Amino acid sequence: MKLLLSLCCCIGILLSGCDDAYYNDGGLLDNQIGVYEGTTMSYLESQPALFDTLTTLIKLNNMEEEVNRKGSTFFAPQNYSIYNYLLLKYPDPENRPKTLEAIPAGDMAEMAEYISDYIIPNEQIVRSDLSTVYSYSTTLSDKKARFNLVREDYLGNINMGAAYMIYSVNINPPATPEFYSPAKVVVTDVATTTGTVHVLISDTHIFGFN
Repeated sequence: MKLLLSLCCCIGILLSGCDDAYYNDGGLLDNQIGVYEGTTMSYLESQPALFDTLTTLIKLNNMEEEVNRKGSTFFAPQNYSIYNYLLLKYPDPENRPKTLEAIPAGDMAEMAEYISDYIIPNEQIVRSDLSTVYSYSTTLSDKKARFNLVREDYLGNINMGAAYMIYSVNINPPATPEFYSPAKVVVTDVATTTGTVHVLISDTHIFGFN
């Protein structure tokens, strides 16, 4: 049983540890080869400080097969993004589920749909194939997704500094004007035995593109 409140203990670790592990331009440190000898799911499980809440939700929704679908891409939201979603979903602490397993069935189904938003089935999206021009695909949840590179320095100056990858999903219903909610990618191109993983930023992205 994973207490939702235990996520609070992870926040400090996440915020203090990420800068030491990864560049913020979407690249890997020199001593990280970007290859993991295991499935996408096992890669996520190997980094519990970042993904143990995510992997629990995947298992509770029986979505391991979808995450591990051969030749697919998974844009992995971190624990902190899910924590912030839960705070928005259940603002009253008295009514907030005490464990992930206690989340009501209807809300859990919604979270399963959100997990599908992060899966690009049967297509491996890699940073080297992207440019500042949008590339498009479709998520497992049948939503339009797009990818591009943005160049911006630490002062926010556009077209300066390092280029980083953006993953965006159209969150508007069909037959309405498209609106893409973006998330910055902080780690790109982790190759697993079943596909490709990109890790999304945790402090500005809320699970489900909320």
